[in-house]
Amino acid sequence: MRRVIAYWASEGATWIKFHTATTRELLKAGIDEAHARGLRVTGHLCAVTFTEAAALGIDLLQHGLITNSEYVPGKVPDRCPPGNQRAQADVDVASAPVQESIRAIVAANAAVASTLGAYESYIPGRAPLDARVLEPLESGERANVMAVQAGLGQREAALPPRMLTKMMQWERAFVAAGGLLGAGSDPWGTGNLPGVGNLRNFELLIEAGFTPEQAVQIMTLNGARIVGEDHRLGSVAAGKLADLMVVRGDPVRSARDVYNVVTVFKDGVGYDAERLRKAAAGRVGLD
Repeated sequence: MRRVIAYWASEGATWIKFHTATTRELLKAGIDEAHARGLRVTGHLCAVTFTEAAALGIDLLQHGLITNSEYVPGKVPDRCPPGNQRAQADVDVASAPVQESIRAIVAANAAVASTLGAYESYIPGRAPLDARVLEPLESGERANVMAVQAGLGQREAALPPRMLTKMMQWERAFVAAGGLLGAGSDPWGTGNLPGVGNLRNFELLIEAGFTPEQAVQIMTLNGARIVGEDHRLGSVAAGKLADLMVVRGDPVRSARDVYNVVTVFKDGVGYDAERLRKAAAGRVGLD
């Protein structure tokens, strides 16, 4: 593990990501080596719980409640429990053990990345696909996404609607405890693409109980803080890069207005959003 991280550090990597089967021993070695070389560590975990990873010094935990196996009855150390994601659907977020675990994660300064839109896309009928999702996909990828969505009701991967509710409750509790929550998309072949997927996250964060202003901060300044770039970008302030999204309407009063993107500014240069969408049509998924 240490040799692998040393190699990627020499190649210019800034983050290392661990996945579900990682053990505490490997994760600790990875975190220690990465931090010694100035890299940060994130993880889509399962065998290691969030509180265990936070205690080891992980910087970012991916996806929130649904990948935090510590609430699964009979959890064995360093093993990902069978049915981990479905088991989380019945967690009592208000219970003392869950609240205690959240406080421990916050105290260890581990941030969390919310991906509500990605998991919503695994709930049959919850978020039907629309043209904004399908338009940029290459024809074969478009057919794959439509097939996955059409077959969700018969798929083992489908999630119960209450799972999303529990995830929202957990994220509210995490922020209420002082935790740093960011948000992003996570395309798994269900249509939760970067861009549109993030706009859907804005709506879902509001549905979770955050104010529109809080949702904006979670998706902008908080993300910049997580990656250590908040001195340079992430908020509208003198001296920062002018990365802006201009919309027609008022997303504070109507969340759906966030989809009415008119202009995107990157490094101070304005780009016509409609022309960008047309230029990307049919290209996502091409080799």
